[in-house]
Amino acid sequence: MNLFEFKTIWDNKDEDVAIKELSYVYFIADYNSPYALSLSPEALAEIVAKDFMKDVNYDPPPHVQEAINRYKSLQETPAMHLLDASLITVHNLITYLKSVDLQERDKGGKPIYKPNDVVSALSKIGNVVESLTKVREQVEKEQTKTGTLRGQRMKGNREDPKMK
Repeated sequence: MNLFEFKTIWDNKDEDVAIKELSYVYFIADYNSPYALSLSPEALAEIVAKDFMKDVNYDPPPHVQEAINRYKSLQETPAMHLLDASLITVHNLITYLKSVDLQERDKGGKPIYKPNDVVSALSKIGNVVESLTKVREQVEKEQTKTGTLRGQRMKGNREDPKMK
């Protein structure tokens, strides 16, 4: 391990604790983590902490938080920022749609949520999902683009095409 933040985790703990902490870092920080893809940002830390640290109230120590920040910074691209913002927006939309109560009225007896507005939002969900998929595909292309050769094969450890 050459990166200081990860080496600190590995060197300062027994192997089991280090593996748990590194797993926590990965599942919190990696854009392709199954947890990050399916959970809201608020629920992410709690669920990952429960599954890997066996403690729902786990508060990562500074060295683990530094590793998370470093891992995230190593993945950052403009498309990644768009994906992050899109996922946050989608989770906010989900929260909004779950909170809609068409029977709720204001003091004047008028509906707080207009059925047409809710139906309009629901009809656009397919477009939101499609757009999110496109951004995700762009991020994946950026991630796989580096280090590949003709035919999408990966460069071997002794191969340097520039030297030929």
